[in-house]
Amino acid sequence: MLLGLSPVRISFAGGGTDMPEYYENYGGIVISTAINHFSYVIVNKRKDDKLQIFSPDFETHSAPEKINKLYAKKGIELPVATLKFLKYKKGLNLILSSDVPPQSGLGSSSSLAVNLVNVISYLKGSKVSKSDIAEISHNIERNYLKWPMGKQDEYIAAFGGFKKIEFSKDKVTVSPIKISQKILKELEDNLMLFFVGSRTNSLILTNQINNIQNKEPTTINSLDNVKKLAFKLYDNIKKSNLTTFGELLNENWQSKKKFSKNVSNSTIDKLYQSAIDSGAIGGKLTGAGGGGHLLLYCEKSKQAKVMEKMKQHKIRHVKFSFHNDGAKILNLYDYTGAK
Repeated sequence: MLLGLSPVRISFAGGGTDMPEYYENYGGIVISTAINHFSYVIVNKRKDDKLQIFSPDFETHSAPEKINKLYAKKGIELPVATLKFLKYKKGLNLILSSDVPPQSGLGSSSSLAVNLVNVISYLKGSKVSKSDIAEISHNIERNYLKWPMGKQDEYIAAFGGFKKIEFSKDKVTVSPIKISQKILKELEDNLMLFFVGSRTNSLILTNQINNIQNKEPTTINSLDNVKKLAFKLYDNIKKSNLTTFGELLNENWQSKKKFSKNVSNSTIDKLYQSAIDSGAIGGKLTGAGGGGHLLLYCEKSKQAKVMEKMKQHKIRHVKFSFHNDGAKILNLYDYTGAK
């Protein structure tokens, strides 16, 4: 029995420039970190050649079937697509779950895709690099399942850690952001995360892609600005300068709201402004927008007031810490002593 784990992420700057429609023409950059919330894939081999899939988060169960009869109903699209894409035909029971809800803005679907590709490749005896895992996962999501999305989530889930990820037409470059543990801890301590509700508008990224393809000036200019801010944020972090971190998050958020309609709304704008009024320096919605998680940069001395204000709005605080590892596989028999 195997357990696959893959982290979700928080993206600080550059989100949107990881869309192929953008970076293949202009280049992209994302500053992102994995956090200690995960997707889980539990695998148990069967004695027949059928596949059975459980997805408690979606309350979905696919009864044992041969791979050619598997149907990708809601909640199990990714495992079915991954099994078929990788041509895995042996019998398995798969149980899927996540620490975060779907459409949460933390890259949970890509975390699961990376997890599945890593586990199934391992079962096939295939040796795949972290970059290969990320590329295969993105191919399954974007081209096989036709989900509108960028490429950053698969890479941070595969590599883990606090990274600068650069995108071009020919390659993706993943670079660790080298700062002292003291500064990294200070950054972590000054960040607050709140769940505002799963994203309900599935057209946000589709609209954004259409705007890029149509070279809509507001969207392109906003993405260009977000890219510049990502480089600026990276330069400041490298110099251990956190004084402008919150301000740059805020600038990033103001530009991101211009990507397409419904990235924000009056409720989110009011919630964000109340956090700023309570002492937060800046922040942003993680992911595509429209819901998910609100990330705030706030010095520790002012966090109690922000926390109280979010409680008044009935918004749940989510504790997290940075996580250095990417996707991995544990053999559960090693931990139970079973043979």
